[in-house]
Amino acid sequence: MISTIGPLHAFSPRHIKLTKRPQRLAGSHQRTSKNVRHDIACRSSDERKKVVVLGGTGRVGSSTAAAILGFDPNVDITLASRNRDNMASAKESFPALKEAVFQEVDVTQKASILAALQDADLVVHCAGPFQKTESCEVLEAAIESKVPYIDVCDDTDYSQRAKELHEKAQAAGVPAITTCGIYPGVSNVMAAEMIYAAEEGRSTGEDSPAEAKAPEAGSVKPSRLLYSYFTAGSGGAGPTILTTSFLLCAEEVVAWKDGEEVRQPPASNRRVINFGKGVGNREVFLYNLPEVASAREIFDVPSVSARFGTSPGIWNFGMQAVAALPKAMISSPAAAKALAALADPFVRIVDKLVGELVAMRVDVDLDDGSAPSGLYVHKKLSSAVGESTAAFAMNVLEGGAQPGVWYPEEKEAVKDRRVLLERAAKNARLFILNKPSWMLESDAINIGFGFYWT
Repeated sequence: MISTIGPLHAFSPRHIKLTKRPQRLAGSHQRTSKNVRHDIACRSSDERKKVVVLGGTGRVGSSTAAAILGFDPNVDITLASRNRDNMASAKESFPALKEAVFQEVDVTQKASILAALQDADLVVHCAGPFQKTESCEVLEAAIESKVPYIDVCDDTDYSQRAKELHEKAQAAGVPAITTCGIYPGVSNVMAAEMIYAAEEGRSTGEDSPAEAKAPEAGSVKPSRLLYSYFTAGSGGAGPTILTTSFLLCAEEVVAWKDGEEVRQPPASNRRVINFGKGVGNREVFLYNLPEVASAREIFDVPSVSARFGTSPGIWNFGMQAVAALPKAMISSPAAAKALAALADPFVRIVDKLVGELVAMRVDVDLDDGSAPSGLYVHKKLSSAVGESTAAFAMNVLEGGAQPGVWYPEEKEAVKDRRVLLERAAKNARLFILNKPSWMLESDAINIGFGFYWT
């Protein structure tokens, strides 16, 4: 099949392609554009900074800490946790953490958190699960200590509770970002870059957000936003993430269609999504994820939803079976934790067979008729989530977030979205942004004059 689109602008390293938003009407010729590339090399500063990672000896926390050191080796890392049990294994898994220090902390006690945050330049909250948590003790302590904050929250209620502290954080001069892992997190920023580029009438990879012109009244707006996620097996998840997954099976899904709130059961409304070469078509199901609510609020998009799926398909069936259980059996953290402990040995066996590949796709429909999409594929979820969270950490350490509590897609949260995305995709197998969906699903060959063969 031969297709034609408007002129493309790309910059890389190698596998990273950020392009001009697809045009509704294709041009007949392709103009030449100078490639733009941000320097994402390891940055070192003379002034050492201290980063405290709560849940730092866990899978997500230790991966994040190691990735931060990969971006800046002159950061002093404190791995804070309830006990030292996993400290040795964290350092064994990530040799970069050999100089990291341990600090005991109870994230439910503000006094314990305040002690851990002394002299810190940033706190990274990875001590989940966040579901059913009634307070934001870590964020409260960070604001009181005037320490910048990010978390890897994946719970809608918690993220909205964090946002209620926005004015308090602003008054204290403390920048804070909630829900900034891989998804939610990088997926939100992918959507933001495509939507803001359209609103500002610029090309991804050209002008920096700070230099872009303010959108004019009546500019292009999103009409639909779809988040789709896939992992092989559990994605190398530990018991904490399994607990989170089971808790999601007890939550009614809130999505929006044509401006109306729609409620659906969890693990429902199956769709098949193409995640590109090497991943292919995968089934995904509705879940109640925080990026849906934040996108609705920030972008004012009429239709938005998020779906997740895994393989082998038996795991999707298993999640549907868990969702069908009486809510009393899975709605409490203790019950979900017990179920996760029961499932964990079987999950480990399957994970060894299928690996932990992760893929996410973001599709945007714009009201001018164009429909840009983005795709991220990484061979190892445990590494991808650390690299993604570390990209947000670097953004805050470098002064890229303004005081207040922000979602990742808000302009005040990330000074330069492209730098963050390049960091997050540093070791990705594939990262493409702002292309028509048909170019994500095949290897398009440019045969000249703006024509592509797929």
